[in-house]
Amino acid sequence: MTVTDRKASPNAAAEMPPAAGSDVTAEAGCASVTRRVQADNIVKNHVMVAMSFGLVPVPLFDLALLSGNQVAMASALSGLYGVPFEKQKVQSIVIALVSSALPVLGVIGLSSGAKLIPGIGSLFGSGAVAVTGGAVTYGVGQVFIAHFESGGSLLELDPAKMRALFKQEVRNGKVVAAEVLGQAKPEAVQP
Repeated sequence: MTVTDRKASPNAAAEMPPAAGSDVTAEAGCASVTRRVQADNIVKNHVMVAMSFGLVPVPLFDLALLSGNQVAMASALSGLYGVPFEKQKVQSIVIALVSSALPVLGVIGLSSGAKLIPGIGSLFGSGAVAVTGGAVTYGVGQVFIAHFESGGSLLELDPAKMRALFKQEVRNGKVVAAEVLGQAKPEAVQP
């Protein structure tokens, strides 16, 4: 069939081979999935780093490390999505998100302070900071991913509009943090 035959045929559109541009759409979808997987890996890596901060014996120093880790995670996500990074803007977004979840912030602060009590306080504080810090880091990361996936920039990210998503993702983050913690535990040796 020639090009002129296709024009003349009433079923010409059905008989034509797929357009060359249709591969571009498939490639774009594949690239989007790949980018999302990379973004999830960035978040998971930063969740593991955040959880390790529970081991820092100095109270409140772990909180500063958590904040810095979350800013570094946002920087990595910004780079992945091609969004210009502004450290001061990200710091204010992270503070606004975390402070919107006061119970979570209270748990982290009290857990960090519990490290002042020798023995059991240090053990409790370390564990609570690990899980809660990992969950909050996960929540922050998922907010940035959702915003960047929708094509948003840092200047357009409104923490007040993202609070509900953040709180939901912190709940999801507790599950993720518990799974990461479970993977880190050595398995019992069977006799």
